[in-house]
Amino acid sequence: MEKKKILLIDDDKDFLIATKLILENGGYEVFLAEDGKSGLEMAKAVSPDLIIIDMMMETWSEGFNVVSKIRTTESGKKLPLIMLSAVDLQGPYHAFEPPDEMPTVDMVLHKPIKAEDLLKYVAQLLS
Repeated sequence: MEKKKILLIDDDKDFLIATKLILENGGYEVFLAEDGKSGLEMAKAVSPDLIIIDMMMETWSEGFNVVSKIRTTESGKKLPLIMLSAVDLQGPYHAFEPPDEMPTVDMVLHKPIKAEDLLKYVAQLLS
C-alpha cells in the first residue's frame, strides 16, 4: 500500500526533525519545508495528502498566507490542513488577531503536541 504523504512547514528545524520521525514511525512519507515559499513549492511538487503548517514563521501571518495560497489551488481546496500554534488562541490576552479572511484549516493544534495525539489527529483527517 502506498504511504500517505505529509508535508510539514515550519521554521523550527528541531521541530521538523522530531515531527518527521514521529510521522515516519506512524507509517507516513514526510516532506519538509522551512518556510512558506518553499512549502508552497514542495506542495506543488509532491502533492501531499495532508499539510501540517506552523502559524508563525518569519511573520505572524505567514502560515495564514500559505494556507490561503494552498486553498486557491484546485488540489488544495479539499486538502486536510493542520495549523500548529505555540500561541494559546483561547488565552486571556487576545493578542492574536486573525486576518479578516481567515483561511479554513481543518484543525488547530497547540505546540508542543504529544506524538500519539498528533498521529491520532493525522489518522482522523486522512481516513
